[in-house]
Amino acid sequence: TAGFVFSADYSKIDKHAETVPPNLNNVKDITRYLTKNLNSPTDKVRAIYYWMAHAIRYDISKMNSNLTYTDPQQLVDEVLRTRKGVCANYSALFNACCQSAGIQSYIIEGYTRQYDKISMLAHSWNAVNINGKFYNIDVTWAAGFVRGNIYTQRFRDNFFMIEPDVFIKTHIPFDPIWQFSNNPITHKEFESGDFSKLTSNSNFDFYDSIAVQNGLNLTEKLMRENQRILKYGITNSMIRTKVLQNKQEITTEKYNTAVIGFNVGVIKFNDYIRYKNKQFNNLSMNDVEILDLIASSRHLFESADQTLSTLNQDRYDLKNSIQNLEKSIIGMLKNLDEEDAFMNKYVKTQKSNRMFLFYMRNGN
Repeated sequence: TAGFVFSADYSKIDKHAETVPPNLNNVKDITRYLTKNLNSPTDKVRAIYYWMAHAIRYDISKMNSNLTYTDPQQLVDEVLRTRKGVCANYSALFNACCQSAGIQSYIIEGYTRQYDKISMLAHSWNAVNINGKFYNIDVTWAAGFVRGNIYTQRFRDNFFMIEPDVFIKTHIPFDPIWQFSNNPITHKEFESGDFSKLTSNSNFDFYDSIAVQNGLNLTEKLMRENQRILKYGITNSMIRTKVLQNKQEITTEKYNTAVIGFNVGVIKFNDYIRYKNKQFNNLSMNDVEILDLIASSRHLFESADQTLSTLNQDRYDLKNSIQNLEKSIIGMLKNLDEEDAFMNKYVKTQKSNRMFLFYMRNGN
């Protein structure tokens, strides 16, 4: 069972949280109202937690939904509009409010043990970093519970600021770094109820892993996350689904990176063509800089092509887009070959004779 980190009297904070005007409908205004006159990070977290557990209802109609959101802001907007949601909405809103209050917060995905049984429904919750120490919070469970497909909204105040070694007995993240433990348990150990590791230490530095993770781009984060998840074993369909979702998101991010690189390459190429159409007159760039413009454009196209070659071809929704982008890259590289040939001749020609090159077909 979960337990409190420490005993504190939050009655004053809780009472104020009950007075949030219903017309406040954005994170910034709600958070400002909840945390005004509060200085302690813990008090601010408490106000957000208590308000959410009472103001947001669990939407049981979406409990088994396969809806996916590419932007966490969609989850926040939805729950603020309807005042109901599932764990993804709760954790996204809590995280947004904490960030608005200047508190470091994380959304953690995993699964749970309820009534001494493994729930086969993936779950998400939050963690906060208070003065360099991590605590877990589950606002969804605090708001109420589901039994027999019936939801009961009843505040349960035992999911606030829980120590990691207590929380792990009911909640396990997919990614072991979010256990906040120097000796993370495996999924097999969690499912069998073996928590013997909690009394021993190892050399797993989760602080360093989290610090590194915070500095990575999304693609690198997901790739490293999958490596850690796989290392700790795939023991159920929820873990398998998470790994697959990460792979799909990696493909999307890589494709978007290739698109951005291609578009920047086109901009640079178009700049070159514009300068060329003016016969490079009144241009502050010298020959080397013009050649660099073509070279940088080529580099961007080739990098985009290399990125596309690493993509998961199972993404049928992106297959046509990937193929179209590959064709466009081939076309642009062909254009660059022609311009390379022109510039090769251009830089070898005496400046007084260069103007005649622009009147020759294809510069030949």
